Amino acid sequence: MKIFKYFVLLSFLVSSLYSQDESNFTFGISSFHNTISNQDRIEKLTINLVEKIKKDYKKDFNVIFYKDEKVLLKDFKERKNIDAIVINPETYFENKNMIKEISENPFIYKNSKVNYSQLLLIANKNSKINSLKDLKNKVFMNTQYSQSYSIWLDYLYLKNTHTAYENIIKNELFSSKPSTALLDVYFNKADFCIIEKDVYENMLILNPSLSKNLMIIEKSPEIFFASFTSIHKDTPQKSVDLINEIVDSKDFKNDFREFLKLINLDSASKIEFEDLKEMENFYEEYKELKKKYN
Repeated sequence: MKIFKYFVLLSFLVSSLYSQDESNFTFGISSFHNTISNQDRIEKLTINLVEKIKKDYKKDFNVIFYKDEKVLLKDFKERKNIDAIVINPETYFENKNMIKEISENPFIYKNSKVNYSQLLLIANKNSKINSLKDLKNKVFMNTQYSQSYSIWLDYLYLKNTHTAYENIIKNELFSSKPSTALLDVYFNKADFCIIEKDVYENMLILNPSLSKNLMIIEKSPEIFFASFTSIHKDTPQKSVDLINEIVDSKDFKNDFREFLKLINLDSASKIEFEDLKEMENFYEEYKELKKKYN
């Protein structure tokens, strides 16, 4: 699901780019965290989408999926085969110095109207969870396409109990999307889940009775986002300027509203590297906690 999000958004960005008769521009996309079943589905969707865009715009473009993130980053550093990368926040943090040195024009894909999401740890009231220590021997309903949920949970446990969450919980299950994970917790298929604040609030609007059986245990800082993109510094400026125009355009969200809704995203937003400082501090602290207690 995560890589499908990346592909749909970038397909339309790139198709718009080539409608202006620009030279080739290639995005390298990490598929490292996909399951085999997801990858098969993604390949079929990719072929269909690429063929449609080629037919509609009568222009060729390239999107390369990388199973090996080291190769992806090496190709990006050398500007070999690709002009831009699409990676998850964790990969950005692990390689931030190199990425800042060789690239520019960062932007993020976001899950809500604000750039950075807040995560909520939500439990079923029947599970008698009132704090982190009560998660012992409980079932965690995670979501397939995002690592951020488990990373934040692991951060909380390492910081407060000095052990990884996998050593505490009874089992970890996976749902296809956050809204489904919340319903699984509501219907007692799991004890707790982690989802974005916006997702929870929207679910309450649709079904206010959810709050009768659910409670918020922890809240994260507003630092999380879906994925990160930046463009190599050697990319022709005309291509960079056009991508900025597309991302900054108010029409972008309206034009692709149905596609964004399908993949549970709000829009893309141009940022500066400095805007990621709080997120970088979080991952730096998490890295130190893992080193100390794992």
